[in-house]
Amino acid sequence: MYPLFESVCIENSQIKNADYHEARFRRSYIQRYKTHPTYGLFDGIHLTNLDNNLKYKLRIGYKQDGTRFSFSEYKNSIPTSLKLVNDDTISYNVKRNNRKKLNNLYNTRGEFDDVLIIKNGLVTDTSYANILFLDGKVIITPSTPLLEGTCRARLLDENKITETRVLESDLPDFDSFQLVNALNDFDSNRWVPIANIKRE
Repeated sequence: MYPLFESVCIENSQIKNADYHEARFRRSYIQRYKTHPTYGLFDGIHLTNLDNNLKYKLRIGYKQDGTRFSFSEYKNSIPTSLKLVNDDTISYNVKRNNRKKLNNLYNTRGEFDDVLIIKNGLVTDTSYANILFLDGKVIITPSTPLLEGTCRARLLDENKITETRVLESDLPDFDSFQLVNALNDFDSNRWVPIANIKRE
């Protein structure tokens, strides 16, 4: 059983955001096992026999004493309509295989592509991604994500986005949104109208 995992993007036979994945792996490992890992996230992984024209998802499961990994071809599938749902008790601050609560919320999406989770009135994440909002020329991300994504962390470090508290009632103040995660990086041409986020 490998209770924790990282999903990593491979493009042009290169690991994307490797330092951010390694840092999150170490934080999550310490949180779960109360000690430092004795191995690195990417130990034993060799990027051979990959097609440079394809994008791959590298899934690394890990436990206290080691990892297992697999590669699969990845095609972008980015939600463009979000159903607002409430859950004031949900917690997912490390990437773990037990996604039961997230999956249960996702299964309530109906005709929407995904759900946007509201916790105690605050905007968090969708079931698989962090969210960015465009307010004029300023790009905002909520300061209350369920999971601090690697793409989100890099964009914050690069001062490309600003972290702030976002209430559900603030959503009409934004023009558009987009979703980002390890497999789907920021794209200035991928903004979606804010009207695509709604209650049923």
